[in-house]
Amino acid sequence: MGPVELFLLTIAAIFVVGVIGEVIFEKTNVPDVIWLILVGVIVGPVLGWVDKQILNEVAPFFGALTLVIVLFDGGSRLNLSELIKVAPRSLSLALAGFLFSIVAVACFAEVARLFGLIPPSWTFLHGLMLGAIVGGASSVVIMPAMQKAGLPPALANIVNLESALTDVLCVVVTGALIEILLSGALEFQMAATTLGKSFGLGLALGAIAGLMWLVLHKLWKGAPHEYPLTLGGLMVLYVVIDKSGGSAALGILTAAVIIGNAVPLSRSLKLEGGEPLNPQLQHFHGVITFMVKSFFFTFIGLMLSPPWSLILFGGLLGIGLLLSRIPAVWLATAKSGMGRTERSLITVMMPRGMAAGVLAILPFQKGVSDSEFLPVVVFSCVVTTLLLFAGGFPVYKNRLVELVRSPALSADDNVASVVAGSGTDSDDPTPPQEPL
Repeated sequence: MGPVELFLLTIAAIFVVGVIGEVIFEKTNVPDVIWLILVGVIVGPVLGWVDKQILNEVAPFFGALTLVIVLFDGGSRLNLSELIKVAPRSLSLALAGFLFSIVAVACFAEVARLFGLIPPSWTFLHGLMLGAIVGGASSVVIMPAMQKAGLPPALANIVNLESALTDVLCVVVTGALIEILLSGALEFQMAATTLGKSFGLGLALGAIAGLMWLVLHKLWKGAPHEYPLTLGGLMVLYVVIDKSGGSAALGILTAAVIIGNAVPLSRSLKLEGGEPLNPQLQHFHGVITFMVKSFFFTFIGLMLSPPWSLILFGGLLGIGLLLSRIPAVWLATAKSGMGRTERSLITVMMPRGMAAGVLAILPFQKGVSDSEFLPVVVFSCVVTTLLLFAGGFPVYKNRLVELVRSPALSADDNVASVVAGSGTDSDDPTPPQEPL
């Protein structure tokens, strides 16, 4: 069989597995990306049909395209009023989870260096860089999963926004640490300035682009090429923000939220038009998102290859990230009114994905010494967190559903039903706490 035939059969297999994976997810809540990664492992490391060097070269391009498409899809579906309500809680969760993850990974890296799993020249700063690479939950996994899982909006929006914010934190902090490693000067003020500039520019330019779309949308509304115009504009926005030193991820998300909430925003700002997204456009973009997501997680599997010691190290990092997330979640949700079930559900919503995959290759491309082994470690860490998510998410989601439906709820369970927005059948006269 020739390379063209193999290529076509592989693409067909990816699409079929992606569709079957979504059906399985709807029935069992086991994430579809697990099966896509498995296809990648079979096609790449097992059968050797794909050259890993080629994958390293295309990763940055594929990662940027995936970021634009998936963040637009997830952001345009978020309700702005509900998003504002959970923003403080999401921000505290994002910061706490990210900081705890960085510290945990840096400590794991020190132990791995002592055991000879990574080069002895690695410093604690290298470990912090690795922690920043894998420090955030993946919006590419979280947003589609929350959309299909049917969780209550308050709970889903918390983790949706957290994943988008940590994607930004991963990109910005990793970039700053790489610059510090290359310059040899540890300047915390420079890192803080870089982070603030990145967030500020991303938010401002994304908001301007979104508002421009509200005003100009009437010019191409209903046109047959409305979708490519919108998607092309988002790609231009990505380049402009990235070249300005801002966070392209935050900018795309901001513009997407504004576009998705065109009607209420136009009414509030007294703008003419303010038409919602064309349902056909949303449907077509959903198809494109499915295809891109399918390719990306197959790509993760393709990149997962020996040495086994590095794969083991990455797997242990994934477990460490779950353990470090437990105190972060409890700290961020203190006095929120959430019960143990909600907190446990949020804890397992920690799969790593696209941001980690793209950033894993960046240190070596930038010239950081002894970083050529990072992709194997990071990709095995990503797979481990996805497996932990796949195992824990169905359990706690089903438990939350059972608590909501139960006619006899405990005080803690009563809170769960309020968060789920379903009320309670309990005769307990004590009023429920405010969940958020």
